[in-house]
Amino acid sequence: MFVEITAERSWIVVRSLDPGLLIAVAIGSFLRFSRLGDYDNSYYTATVASMLQSTHNFLFASFDPAGVVMVDKPPVSFWVQALPATILGVSKWSVTLPEAIIGTLAIVILYGGIRTVFGRPAAIVAALVLAVVPASVVIDSRNEPDSLLSFTLLLAALSVIRAVQSGRWRWLITFGVLMGIGFNTKMLVAFIPLPVFLLYYILAAKYPIHRLIIRTTSAVGVLLLVSMSWVTMVALTPQVDRPYVGSTTDNSIWTLVFEYNGINRFTSFIGPRPQQTAPQPLGQRPSDGVVPRGQGIPQPIQLPAMNPEAQNTGFLGLFSNPLANQLGWLLPVGVLSLMLAFVPSLPEEVYRRPSELIRVLRASPVAAQAMLWGGWLATGLAVFGLANSTTTHPYYLVGVAVPLAATIGIGASLLLSTFRDGSTLSWLVVFILVSGAGAQVYGSRATVGDWVIAIVVSGTLLAVLVITIGLWRKLQTSQLSVCALAVGASVLLVIPLVSSFNAGGRIAGPGLGVPPSVLTPQLPPREIQTANLSQFLMEDGSSTSGVTLGTLNAREAAPFIVAGIPSIAIGGFSGNDPIFTIDSFRYMTATEGPRYFLMPRRPTTDTRLGTAQEQILGYIRNSWQDISRSAGLPFGTLYTNPDW
Repeated sequence: MFVEITAERSWIVVRSLDPGLLIAVAIGSFLRFSRLGDYDNSYYTATVASMLQSTHNFLFASFDPAGVVMVDKPPVSFWVQALPATILGVSKWSVTLPEAIIGTLAIVILYGGIRTVFGRPAAIVAALVLAVVPASVVIDSRNEPDSLLSFTLLLAALSVIRAVQSGRWRWLITFGVLMGIGFNTKMLVAFIPLPVFLLYYILAAKYPIHRLIIRTTSAVGVLLLVSMSWVTMVALTPQVDRPYVGSTTDNSIWTLVFEYNGINRFTSFIGPRPQQTAPQPLGQRPSDGVVPRGQGIPQPIQLPAMNPEAQNTGFLGLFSNPLANQLGWLLPVGVLSLMLAFVPSLPEEVYRRPSELIRVLRASPVAAQAMLWGGWLATGLAVFGLANSTTTHPYYLVGVAVPLAATIGIGASLLLSTFRDGSTLSWLVVFILVSGAGAQVYGSRATVGDWVIAIVVSGTLLAVLVITIGLWRKLQTSQLSVCALAVGASVLLVIPLVSSFNAGGRIAGPGLGVPPSVLTPQLPPREIQTANLSQFLMEDGSSTSGVTLGTLNAREAAPFIVAGIPSIAIGGFSGNDPIFTIDSFRYMTATEGPRYFLMPRRPTTDTRLGTAQEQILGYIRNSWQDISRSAGLPFGTLYTNPDW
């Protein structure tokens, strides 16, 4: 009897599932989980490995096992990654598993949040768009904090919506907590949609002004309390009792918050955007972070055959490569949908009496929530379009993936209603299908195969032909017309889908690389050098106690930390953090190590290096023994500590 009841309930659940949602989840999970273990940010992977070494490292998000320097991001995303790493071991696969899971969950949650008010068609379109947006797929299969941040902001948006709908304090408090968690995931970037969220609550919540002030102030208070919890803990901890705050020059957590992860992310708001230069031959740009002025970091990777100076920057750069392909060339459709999303908020009475806008927003959940999703998208596009960091890190556009998907879904629902009415505005469907497909074909012509272009062009032409005839004959509600509309909409997802499937580790598009230079001596591939040195250190048996290996920057140290060899980066992430003076370094090497030091792969006579780093490297060259040949490495690469 129990088995029969259970089977019956299971069948009811299966029948209640939306096939459209199942398709979106299947596509989204395949794109994300099929990439597990292929890409990771070794800087963050090493951080997770180090955090598992001690409670102290876990609490402060130490990059290295010795607790010398913190990672340059707050710890929440790494705490999440530490859970599967504890169970499954530290690997590319384990640290990217949480991102793939929450990326897939986001598809389901967005579907539920949109369907409640805007209906099933809008929810299906939103879920499908989020499933295939290249930036989302790339980040959901890497261990970057952006994936958790995007997921947290989605939950925060739905929480503030529930706070308006139910009027309950718990949803408002949940909103504040989630925004605080977002801050502790990637600091000030989490607050980009905050003005829109608060404006939505103030305009849509049905309370008198004094109660709105109390509730909004309380939510902001909770937000600040959660946001500042970890930062305050770090600030109040004596410097000798915690790791150095990475990517700062003064060991201050406030510098990390407001400068490195704040002003430096958005320098184009307060001055001209820095002119990009050609990539340097001795490496690639670090996996994350904006380079502060004066730091000697290799320049960002560029797309092949693309002149860096010819790239479009600024807001309009969002509509051309390499930024447009991060959103699957769906931004033109998104902008048109954004305009449609505000239609419910602007009925005739609002034009006659603008003060009626608040009444409309409070009376119509459709108008209010369309304003929230559309406002989030508009704010995100403005910020990321103008921010310096987006040019050097195109995958940051994952920050608008959720509102873009939601807005396109809302726009599709409004278009469907207009299409069924058969009014003059029904021809907008034809315009959006043609312009959207045209923008995709033009933008992706160099990054997808001809067969993909052929599918999009032929599918769009067929759909537009049937729709046009249907509208002309007033048969827009016929099964054939509706089917053609579905085909036309589906075709717009083909290029984003293929781009996501073919995407590399950090950016959607063709394979990326740094061209070799005839002016630079050829060095062994980094992977081979790392493997050879790791084997040498393990055979030497020196990795059993103390710090085994020292490097200049985190990129050099990370692979060894992941391999289980205790290592430190004396200059932090970039190699320029003034963590050590020559005296403090000599004291540490005499007591704790490192026993070996790996010289950087680029020339160290670069004047952009800090004085302390140059002194330390000079001291090592003059006082330590060069054993590079013994480890199978080029001369001047590996030195051994005479105190050990």
